[in-house]
Amino acid sequence: MITLNIFLVLVIYQCALSDGSKLNLSTEPCDVSDIECISKATQVFLDNTYQGIPEYNIKKLDPITIPSLEKSIEKINLNVRYNNLKVTGFKNQKISHFTLVRDTKAVNFKTKVNFTAEGELVIELPKSSKIYTGEVTIEASAEGGAAYSYSVKTDDKGVEHYEAGPETISCEIFGEPTLSVSSTLEDALKLDSDFKKIFTEYGKQLTEGRKQTACRIVETVYAVSVHNIRAAARILPKSAYFKNV
Repeated sequence: MITLNIFLVLVIYQCALSDGSKLNLSTEPCDVSDIECISKATQVFLDNTYQGIPEYNIKKLDPITIPSLEKSIEKINLNVRYNNLKVTGFKNQKISHFTLVRDTKAVNFKTKVNFTAEGELVIELPKSSKIYTGEVTIEASAEGGAAYSYSVKTDDKGVEHYEAGPETISCEIFGEPTLSVSSTLEDALKLDSDFKKIFTEYGKQLTEGRKQTACRIVETVYAVSVHNIRAAARILPKSAYFKNV
């Protein structure tokens, strides 16, 4: 599972871009129990960085393109691949839970997001050597989270920075993701007796597979979020994060 080092998201709480070329502190640090303050500062960071800042090695987050996601289910003679998924919505992800225990240096963090992914869907039936392709749109609501420990490191200039330990990641999909395909692909699948048999016998598994795909999208995009958070964390000192840690 793709790692999600949310601890370094602390940096997003108190930083914003003033002119596109510098990272400046925009507000006073939040109290670790002030979720409203943390949420507002998080949105400020996302608003100012989602398009990417190359000079700070901050990558574009929204929209983001996932080149390929694949899933093979040999038991039911089905291979599924999503190509060039353009994902939007992550610039508006919201903090849903945050705790930091100073005695044990433990953090638990979650965000909620509504996202859309658009691209190409390739469905292959290996036994009958059939391949179908068409446009696909996926819409889902999700919550991603991480639990981890942290430490404090001092750089070569004597400035303290937070550093996170290994993470335990979670991803939950709310409700059923919506998957829509182009009319040409839909019509072709309706006429294929092999696919109709698969859908009739394994419809529940295919529906569950949508949730798995949605979580893989969440995990993939969060990996970019983590990269951006790490990039920003190299700039800002420990003192920028919280006023009572």
